[in-house]
Amino acid sequence: MAPERTNEQWISDLSDDGAARDAAIQYLITWLERRLFFYLRERSDLARVNADELHQMAADFAQDSVLIIIEKYAQFAGRSKFTTWAAKIAVHQALGEMRRARWRDLSLDELTQNGSFEPRFLSSDQRSPETEAIQKQVMAIVMDVMQRDLSERQRLALYSRLVLGVPIAILAEQMQTNTNALYKLIHDGRKRLKERLLEKGISPEEVLSTFR
Repeated sequence: MAPERTNEQWISDLSDDGAARDAAIQYLITWLERRLFFYLRERSDLARVNADELHQMAADFAQDSVLIIIEKYAQFAGRSKFTTWAAKIAVHQALGEMRRARWRDLSLDELTQNGSFEPRFLSSDQRSPETEAIQKQVMAIVMDVMQRDLSERQRLALYSRLVLGVPIAILAEQMQTNTNALYKLIHDGRKRLKERLLEKGISPEEVLSTFR
């Protein structure tokens, strides 16, 4: 592998429209593949993935990341090494892609537990009996409001996004809508939920503080 470029050389080479640019891109892909492989190898959730599969994942993520870096390299401010900056983009891209892959094959039925909207953290055994009792009481009120006062789609969108953390793009696909419409659905659902909770004398802040 050729000696690594300086920050100035990276910007100059990527700005070129010939061989220098091609060489810089190929070097960057190779460098990111190695960096991503070592990053993925250290993740506990990938402990059972063999080395060949990790290498393939790293190669795919590196290719995707380089496309983003080529679009954004002019934004590089020079406060770190260019490769450090590029690696952060690559890791962020890899995390996002793994997150999307985790949800991609799920059906909407699998986003809830036996048709209920009870958050999974309520089954945790890490809470004291007192905390558990308070949390269950608060969540019973929240879930009752969601069941009674929200539409089925509002309820599903809020639960999937805010409780389970399903990415917007994946949730929009699962609900057969677009992201703009989904943002509005969630906004309207949250507004209605807040209004109904306030009518019951409970603020959203009080709900959140119960689970801190």
